[in-house]
Amino acid sequence: MNFKKILIGSAIAATTFGFIACGDDSSSPNTPVNPNNPDAKPIDIPKQSALSPVIFENLKITPMSNGQGGTRGSLSGMIKLDDEFIDTSVPYTEKVDVKIDSVGFAVGKVVGGTVFQEKVTINLDGVVFPIERVSLSQKFFEYSALSDCGDFKLYIFVYSSSKEADLQTSLYTSVDTSLTFNRPEQECQAALPPSSSSPVVTPCSPVTPHPFTLSNSMGTSQSAINFETGLADNPHITIKFANDAATIIPGAGVTVYEDNSQTTGLEAEVQPGQTQICREDFRKSNFQFSEELTSGLWLDVIAADGKVYPVLIKKFMSESATKGTLDIIYYN
Repeated sequence: MNFKKILIGSAIAATTFGFIACGDDSSSPNTPVNPNNPDAKPIDIPKQSALSPVIFENLKITPMSNGQGGTRGSLSGMIKLDDEFIDTSVPYTEKVDVKIDSVGFAVGKVVGGTVFQEKVTINLDGVVFPIERVSLSQKFFEYSALSDCGDFKLYIFVYSSSKEADLQTSLYTSVDTSLTFNRPEQECQAALPPSSSSPVVTPCSPVTPHPFTLSNSMGTSQSAINFETGLADNPHITIKFANDAATIIPGAGVTVYEDNSQTTGLEAEVQPGQTQICREDFRKSNFQFSEELTSGLWLDVIAADGKVYPVLIKKFMSESATKGTLDIIYYN
């Protein structure tokens, strides 16, 4: 990471985090209780450091169908390091290594002004720490894991550090409490029995995976592609490399969405009861993708004629601020 300024001063460090019940005695009559989930404890949010190199960018929760009759909360946005960050606690040099060391989540149910912790897990599949940015695209949690319906909050905790040989390591805690969502009451009602026991025939339009590399490293490199021909002419997408990141520029009439069915970082597999990968195995989300590309990301590129081309961002490698290589697998 390139820093524009390195100075001397002070910072607050935090090494661990946890959720602490309000009050030492859970049986105290003054201890808040969630009547619909008596075992849940009020959560205490870790204190944010006075200094932090972390930026939370365009965070959002979007309710979506999970394809099985339920709902999931689909996350989007980016957690990344601030190029303008100044740590004045230690006389670091240009060799200082600033990284995001871990990211944690907690979901809380709001009851009578108190937030009670829910047993909800959000996996950061495909993210290897330490790292400089974490995309929340294709990260989600199931509403069925929630104890109730109503209003909830999602808390994000990020732990980062500045490290340099022979100098003291500085640790930082960053907290985002901006995300709220609502689980509709109808989701907590008993499911109705199926109206018919007739078997459902699932259509299958076979697709074939094609590994490909997009790059601007050399004059002969290809940074644009038409998914029907594999050539750069009349491209569906063009990759722009800038600021040590890669972004997509859609072709005329082309839209790009996050995929809402595939697992981050894993290639598509033949589903049970099928003999090949089907175009119907991919489901686009409800919002268009416009963020930086990260390794493991699944996208659905929709051409002007409506045809869908699923794309896995296999690996992104930055060679300089304006040059890079992107390994993908596209399906047509």
